[in-house]
Amino acid sequence: MSAGLAVSAGTMTKLRTIAREEGTTPQDLAEKAIRRFLRQEARRRIRQEEDAFRAMHDELRDLYADQYVAVLRGHVIDHDLDQLALLGRVEERHPEAPVLIRQVTPEFEEVYTFRSPRVDEL
Repeated sequence: MSAGLAVSAGTMTKLRTIAREEGTTPQDLAEKAIRRFLRQEARRRIRQEEDAFRAMHDELRDLYADQYVAVLRGHVIDHDLDQLALLGRVEERHPEAPVLIRQVTPEFEEVYTFRSPRVDEL
């Protein structure tokens, strides 16, 4: 499927120049740039959802202890003990939205300590 997208003449001139230098097309360059932007935007939105999860953690712990919650736009939109069941529903209802799915544990951040062997000089 192809869709039209209007860009300014100046932007198109720059795209053509770079495309020629790179041996590709302006359309391919634009597609690549848009995909990169969309990935960055999804990561930014997930960070926002993580911030919301962190802010709500005490309340979530009381309501959904050990369950998985789905957070979208700063609100819990669904929860389940079964992560895969939750993921399936979220993907069905919000296929394009970056939704955070995270388990509600007693502590917000779990800290792991690893001990490694120390080698003394000979």
